[in-house]
Amino acid sequence: MFDYVVKNTGFAGPTCFQRGDNNYYNQKGELIARQRSTAIRYRAAAGGETVNTEEFEEPVWTDDEIEALEDRKFTWIQMLHELGHRERWWDDVAVGDALPERVFGPHSVASFTTEWRAYIVNTWGTMNLRKNDLEALGFTREMAGYENDPDMMRINPELTDGAYFGPSRGHLFPRWARRIGMPRAYGYGASMGSWVTDFLSGWAGEHGAVVHSTANYRGPALSGDVTIQTAEVVDKLVDAEV
Repeated sequence: MFDYVVKNTGFAGPTCFQRGDNNYYNQKGELIARQRSTAIRYRAAAGGETVNTEEFEEPVWTDDEIEALEDRKFTWIQMLHELGHRERWWDDVAVGDALPERVFGPHSVASFTTEWRAYIVNTWGTMNLRKNDLEALGFTREMAGYENDPDMMRINPELTDGAYFGPSRGHLFPRWARRIGMPRAYGYGASMGSWVTDFLSGWAGEHGAVVHSTANYRGPALSGDVTIQTAEVVDKLVDAEV
């Protein structure tokens, strides 16, 4: 935990905004990355009482609309083809340059599930995990479960996948999403973070790297929605520490 503040929100009344750090180490014990995230904590019952019932149903996309989206998606893919294995040099980039648009979606339970499955941590045995008492951290009993519990992994790893049993189940199942104030399935915060870094690193190319990112999520990516990314180069500078 890094810090926290409690505010009154129209969504769920008293709400705690808590920042905390995840530190990532390699097999040599060397720190390779630090992620500082904000967790939003509120009474589950309060969130469930304010869920917008008008958003229970997903928007319906026509075949023509889907085809148009696929054309827009290919704009980003074409950029990757054009850059190939080449470098994107300093002189190739100018302030005011616009990155190609990137489009995700329409999101679905299937897309959220495959994104969840792509996490290395969900491959049994790939990481040494710290045991957490999720109920002590404020999760209700039905949302706590044994997600990433290293002890339960030795007994029944089926129960340690939070997408089906535990705190992440609201992302995939409307029944559980509505208990905490979401109208239907919604995207994982970690996936949304990877959309941001992948957007930038893909444009930078294989010779570039994202060394720092600050991203704010102002709303959920609900099933049936699309996510559209745009960006503009606003400055160029040399960082002596990198």
